[in-house]
Amino acid sequence: MTLRSSRLLGAAAWLAMAVTLALPAMRFGRRFNSVSQNPANSVSADSPDNYLRLYSGSTDPSGLAGYAVKRGTSPTAPAATGSDLGLTVALGGFKNQPATTLTRVLTVQALSPLPSGVGPLTITPTLAADPVTGRQPITAVSISNLDGSGAAPTATLAAGAERQLNVTVRTQPSSVFPGNNILHTATVTLAVTYPGYSGDFLTYPVPVSVWDGNGAGP
Repeated sequence: MTLRSSRLLGAAAWLAMAVTLALPAMRFGRRFNSVSQNPANSVSADSPDNYLRLYSGSTDPSGLAGYAVKRGTSPTAPAATGSDLGLTVALGGFKNQPATTLTRVLTVQALSPLPSGVGPLTITPTLAADPVTGRQPITAVSISNLDGSGAAPTATLAAGAERQLNVTVRTQPSSVFPGNNILHTATVTLAVTYPGYSGDFLTYPVPVSVWDGNGAGP
């Protein structure tokens, strides 16, 4: 064997030994990084569909009537369509309108049974303005019983309980909503929490459009 070959074999042996020694540390690091110190808050891969359902009139399994309609449509069309993460709302035309409350825009229902170890759900809506126009035509959101009673900014639902979501729309004064025939799409985000969990992964963002113009709009 030549001196060069001997050196090459020695280098290869040294490299193999270094890789072998490094592997346990790499595996240990990967296990360490995957351990959560707070399992109740480790739901980044979870889905709100496992806790809460969102319904429009056409998807409500109980056949509940009285859902809000898209203003200005003839024949009337429902404001909300779809369900869960696919639910969207188009409230229709509100040209220079004072505060107007629409009831039962959509409904929410806690699953029954809820996942093991999960207590009553608390549902909290938050608002975000249209990111393009910067306008916020929705001035308030409430959750109430299906008969309209008990309206409040949040709601606590036991397994199987159903509630309705109501919104208040206002497109006055004109200085706040200049122009005509403009579509504003705000977002109502419904956050789900329960005892022992206070994260922000379990959320339903619901786009809600308001047509500040003539007719029903898009």
